[in-house]
Amino acid sequence: PYLVDTTQSTPLEHPQEEHLRQLVTQGIAQGGLVMVMNLSEDIVSKSKANPNLATMPRDKETTSRAAKNDQDLKYLNRGGQTTIILDTTNCDSLAVSSKYLVERIPFITKDESEQLISQLKQGGHINQFTNILEVDPTKSNWRTIISPNNSTHRLDKFVVKPGYSPLAKALYRCWTFHEYCSEVVFPALDLFEMQQS
Repeated sequence: PYLVDTTQSTPLEHPQEEHLRQLVTQGIAQGGLVMVMNLSEDIVSKSKANPNLATMPRDKETTSRAAKNDQDLKYLNRGGQTTIILDTTNCDSLAVSSKYLVERIPFITKDESEQLISQLKQGGHINQFTNILEVDPTKSNWRTIISPNNSTHRLDKFVVKPGYSPLAKALYRCWTFHEYCSEVVFPALDLFEMQQS
């Protein structure tokens, strides 16, 4: 299996996309999971692989472009053996629950997570009934809501500093705009195994 992270582009002609182009147009890779992005028209027009396009419904622009990739690939492959999957359900928004936070944040307790959720609800960041985030945590002031006196830690225990915070990553995954999400991996692997048999 190949993993190509096309989000880490460099100024020199996007070498990751070029690597992906070679894998799918030369028949090296028979399948691929494309997350948080869509394929270029050049790759779509020459692809010999079975792509699984997994996007996040909240990211409407990328999802729209991936849907176009899906239509174009199906048109180009009409009557062929290629299986194209557009997955817009496995990476949907998640509720911010105590159970979820305990699973994602090292050393947080159930009581601490419930207090944190309560603070974010009072601050208008989480829906009172569904526990779905209503405010984008990548742009909001959630850190000052849960830790008003310390911009880097909450309760001198949990890092909230941008770029270092497991809590931030957990909230970003719940928001689900432009993040990788593991929920799409197993369905894609199942598809690839079915295609091999």
